[in-house]
Formats: sequence, structure tokens, C-alpha cells
Amino acid sequence: MRLAIGGTPAPLEQTEPWEAFERSQGRPLFGRYAYVCDSRNVAVVALYVHRIAGKRFLWAKHGPVWLSEQTPEREAELRRLLVAEARRRDRNIAFIRMHARFHARDTLPLLSSITYDRTFVIDLRPRTPEAIRAAMPKDGRRGVRRAERVAREAGCTISEETGLDREEFEKVYQVLVATAQRDGFRPHPSQVYWDMLTSLGPEHARLFVLRRDGVPHCWDLVTVSGKAAVAYYGASSNESRTFRGAEALDWDVACRLAAEGMWGLDLMGAESTRVPELYSVGRYKRRFAQHPTEVDGAWDVPVRPVLYRALVKARRARHAARRRLGR
Repeated sequence: MRLAIGGTPAPLEQTEPWEAFERSQGRPLFGRYAYVCDSRNVAVVALYVHRIAGKRFLWAKHGPVWLSEQTPEREAELRRLLVAEARRRDRNIAFIRMHARFHARDTLPLLSSITYDRTFVIDLRPRTPEAIRAAMPKDGRRGVRRAERVAREAGCTISEETGLDREEFEKVYQVLVATAQRDGFRPHPSQVYWDMLTSLGPEHARLFVLRRDGVPHCWDLVTVSGKAAVAYYGASSNESRTFRGAEALDWDVACRLAAEGMWGLDLMGAESTRVPELYSVGRYKRRFAQHPTEVDGAWDVPVRPVLYRALVKARRARHAARRRLGR
């Protein structure tokens, strides 16, 4: 798979280093596959075994990686082949979750989780902060200047803390707990983020922290694949809003990565007609780039249709029960 990809940009989740992180979460590799047409590698995909409601499914996060023209017909053929392979190897696989550009009858909305098909990427190729800022929208240029100044006047410091120890990371993690309480989501246990840092290693997972008087207030966990970086996870305290900490941190990270020769920092997800839930976070992210970048959204592809429909019905019943109980 590494040879097939060659110099083609590929998401970290579809490359070999990601396997160590999945393994740390108890999710084994199901297989790596090449889709071949006329003796040429057209796409490659890595699939990992996940579980939902006790049932097994396969997830190709940000895959397949297309090496040649991506057409509706090729996408459909690849899905057909993967479904047949899953049925052949494991009769208990309920569905495959994978990405596709073209919606089709066999691509269904996600049973769980949320996807996105648009994102904003900060273009780092201009290299210098002045040139990167000049390529941003007007309100973004003003915003990062103001954030830089306000954070500095508040006495904030920003540094890379990729190699911090477990005890100190737990303090940093508490910022995410506060973020989740404020924004109404449930974070993963701290061990998940720690496993990502340690299993991927500093070449592929880096941590940047904004502190004030030594106390962490904002952080970004950034993944790296080739010349592309992704702001995979982030957190900010309520207090940090008074000194624009999150914006100052994101801008500082972008400038640091640009100086290292990175090409772009993906802010990972924005709203679209398919995913209006991301509207609020998209409003913030669009300040960093003139235009959104279209990406392939994720879909569920049933392998065992009867089992998949049962999972859908069970999930709807659980949600209905929670609404009745006011949870």
C-alpha cells in the first residue's frame, strides 16, 4: 500500500503509522486493499474493525485514497468488491463505513458519529506570517492580529509540549472537560488522546498549548502526514475567551508549521447542506481561508442489510426513550 500511494498525499488514517493507534484502542486492522483496473492501482484502502452495540463493522477513516480518476462507477465497484470481501471473511460484519464523493443507493447516512464534506485549510505555502495572513479573508486578518496582541498583553505563552509527561497531560486534558461541559458534548477518556500522542509519536502527533501564568487554557493536538497537518482535537477554557486564546493558538500553530515547510493546516470540518450541525464552528474556521475545501464525506455501506436495519431501529428506539425521559 505504501508503494502504491508513492508521492500521492494521503490522510494519516490510511497510512501505516495509524495502525499503532487503532491497535491501542483495541481495533485491529482488517486489511489493506488495492483496487486495480487495467493493471493499474486506482485506489487503496485500509479498514479497521470497530464495534457498535456489540456488532462489528469496518471503518476506513478518510479512505479510500484515490490514485487515479475517481468516478461514480469506480466508487460503486470498489464498494461492491469490499462488501463481498467482508462477507467472505467475516459473516458478523454489519456494515462498512467509508468515504465517497458521489452519493448512491448503497451509501447511507451514518448510523452514529458525524461526518463532514467541507473543511477549511489554512494555506501555509506562503511561509511567512505576513504572507499567510495576506491570503486570509479581511476579518480573519484583523482577527489574528487582535488575538495575537490581546493574548500577549494577557501574559499568555504558547509552546509545543509534545513530550510532556502523563501527569502534566492530565492537567491539559481538564481544559477539554471544561470545553465539553460548555459546548455540550462528551469527550473521550484522557487515555485516548494520550494513546494518540504516544502511539503515533512526535513525527505524526504533536501537542501545542497556550498557558497563562503556567496554567493551560487552550491546546491543539495536531496530526501530520507528509506536508499536511490536521488540527485533530482542540480545547479552550471559558476564561480563554477573554483573551482570544483559541484564535491566538491556532494562528501561532499555523505559523510554526509553515516555518517547518508544511503546506496546509486542515481545521477539520465545516458546515454544509448535509451537515448543518457544524455551522457554528464553521463560522470561526472560515476566517482562516478564503474558500472551503470540498472533501469526501463518510457513508455507511451495509454488508448485512437485515442486521444493519436492526441496528438503525434499535438506535432510534434508544433516542426516542431518551427524549421521553428528557435526557
